[in-house]
Amino acid sequence: MSRNTKIVVGIIAGILGVCCIIAIVAALLLPRMAERFAQNVSDPAAAEEVAGSIVDYDLPSGYEEQGAMNFFGFRMAFIMGTSEQSMIMLAEFPASMAGDEDQMQQQMRDAFANQTGNQNVSLEFVGSEEVTINDQKVTLGTYEGTDENGTGFRQILGVFEAKSGSPAMLMIMGPSDGWDEDGISRFIDSLE
Repeated sequence: MSRNTKIVVGIIAGILGVCCIIAIVAALLLPRMAERFAQNVSDPAAAEEVAGSIVDYDLPSGYEEQGAMNFFGFRMAFIMGTSEQSMIMLAEFPASMAGDEDQMQQQMRDAFANQTGNQNVSLEFVGSEEVTINDQKVTLGTYEGTDENGTGFRQILGVFEAKSGSPAMLMIMGPSDGWDEDGISRFIDSLE
């Protein structure tokens, strides 16, 4: 065997060895990571911890923390509203996403769709209001629309700075018929 052939065989063997080690580590770690991820999704204590680290708030009666996700620098807390399809989501994004509001909004919409199963809700902007969150002026946009079954939905969406200084977002979404205007207003007011 020539010297060059030996070098090529050595490199290929080294690459295969590294791939085998990565596969073994992945087989050992991924199930644990998936189990931890699944536990957090339905853990009210985790939701309270994540949401409280993003912003201080008071929950109106009938609302409760449901769960949280903490994945690759994205942290989300899910708070269930008064109806089964109503949800408040608080999210904190990596500092590298600061200024990219469109991408953050799309990720929040995708997370809501995955959490509730409402994949085809078409929403249009209908207005906005200025509020204070974490002592900052924030514009909350209101969107309305329907899903594929004709059910009306409303969404409130706004980007602000989390307690940590990272970009954060508030999204409130639920059916128009069961929209809890008083409870949602009290929740938003508590974010100051």
